[in-house]
Amino acid sequence: MIKKNTLNEKPLIGFFNLFYNFGETCRSIRIAQRYIESGGKAIFFSHGGRYEHMAKDIGCEVIRVKPIYNDEIIELFWACSRAETFKKPFSKSFLNEHITEEIKAIKNSKIKMLVSTNNFPSSISARAAGVPLIAVTPQVKKYFTTYPEDAEFFFTRLIPNAIKLRFLNWYFPRSKTWVKPFIKVGKKYNVKSFKVGRDTMLGDYNFYVDCIEFFGIDKSSIPPNDYYVGHDFLDELYNLSLDKKRVLKEEKELENHIKRKGKSILLSLGSSGTKEIFIKILKALNKTDYNVIAVYTCVVDEKDLPKVNENILLKEFVPSMKKLNGMVDLAIIHGGKSTVYTAAYSGKPVIGFPMQFEQHLNLEILVKHEMAIISPRKRFDENVLFDTINLIFDKYDAYLSNAKSLAKKLPKPEGDKKAAEIIIKILKELKIK
Repeated sequence: MIKKNTLNEKPLIGFFNLFYNFGETCRSIRIAQRYIESGGKAIFFSHGGRYEHMAKDIGCEVIRVKPIYNDEIIELFWACSRAETFKKPFSKSFLNEHITEEIKAIKNSKIKMLVSTNNFPSSISARAAGVPLIAVTPQVKKYFTTYPEDAEFFFTRLIPNAIKLRFLNWYFPRSKTWVKPFIKVGKKYNVKSFKVGRDTMLGDYNFYVDCIEFFGIDKSSIPPNDYYVGHDFLDELYNLSLDKKRVLKEEKELENHIKRKGKSILLSLGSSGTKEIFIKILKALNKTDYNVIAVYTCVVDEKDLPKVNENILLKEFVPSMKKLNGMVDLAIIHGGKSTVYTAAYSGKPVIGFPMQFEQHLNLEILVKHEMAIISPRKRFDENVLFDTINLIFDKYDAYLSNAKSLAKKLPKPEGDKKAAEIIIKILKELKIK
C-alpha cells in the first residue's frame, strides 16, 4: 500500500488512461502513486482493458465507463495507430457515446481535475464537465528526416524520396486525420479547440513524457502550459509486486545467459508491437549464435511462440528492463517511448522496427545521435537484419561511444515525481481545494 502524507490532504483527481496499453497505464499509475504519496486522492476511469488491476493494486477505485472496449475495438485502435487500416477509430455516434458517459462519470465522481494519458475523448468530456484537463502524452518530432515505411504505398514508390519527404513534412503537422468527429461533437458542447488531429491529444496543460535534452529543445520556445516532465522507469512498480527471491533468481538467469560466449541482444517490442514481426525477428535470430533475450510481454501469447535454440531465452516480463538493456550489447526495439528511453539511458546501440509514425520519429532521434539504425518491418528480410546487426557490431566502438554520450546528457529520470509536483502547483494556482 502507498504511504500517504495526510498532514496536508489534496483534492481528488481522476485519471483516464488506456488500460489496454501497458505503457500508458504504467505512466498514469506512477503519477497517481506520487500524487497520493504527497497527500492527494486519486481514482481511475476506464473503458476496459487487461491492465485495470494495476490501478487496484495501488489501492485506487476503478470506475468503468461505457462503451467498454472489446477485442475488436482494441485491435481497430492499434491498427489505426499503425496506419494499417483506413477505418476511423471514432465515428460521430461512437464519440458521442464516449462523451455522454464520460461527462456523467466525471460529474458523479466530483473530481477536481482529470489527467488523461491519450484517452482522446477526454479532450471534450473534461472541458464539457468543467474540470481542468492535463494531457500526459509523448512529444513528437516535427519533421521526418527519412521517409517512413508506413507512408509508403504502391504509387508512392514511383515518386523520388526528396519530393515525398517534402510533401510529408508539409502535410504531417496539418493532418486532419480522425479529427472531423471531434470538431462536430466538440461544437455541440461548446468545445472548439480542434483544428488538426494532434489537437485531440492535448489538454489545458500538456505533460510531455520527454526530456528537452533528448530533443535538443530551446527552453525559451516552450509554451507556458507545456511541461517536459521526462521519463521514469518502472523498476519500483515491479519490485512492489514481485517476490524478492524470484527477482534474484530471474536476474541470475538473465546474467548467466548474457555471460555466455559471444555478443548479446535484447529483443523487445513493448506492448504495441505485432506478433508477426516479433516472431519473424525471433526466427531470424534463432539462426544465429547471438545470446538473445526475447521479452514478449503481451505482444505474443506463450502458446504461439516458436521453438528456439538454447541461445535464445524467452521471457514474458523481466524485473528491470533498464538493468537488462544496460547488460546487453544491442537492443532491437519498436520505437515506443519506453523502449527508446530505456535504450537511451542504458547507453546501448539500437535497431528499430517502428510500428507507427510516432515511433519512426522517436527512432530518428536515436539515429541523429548516431546510435541507431531504422529497419523496415513490412518488407522484413532476415538477411537485411543480419547485415544491420553486422554493421553495428563491425563499428561497435563508435555506436557504443555515441550511445553513452547521449546517456550522459539525459537528466535523472523522475517523470512521475515531476508530473505530480506540477499537478499540485497547478491546483494551487487555480485555487482548487
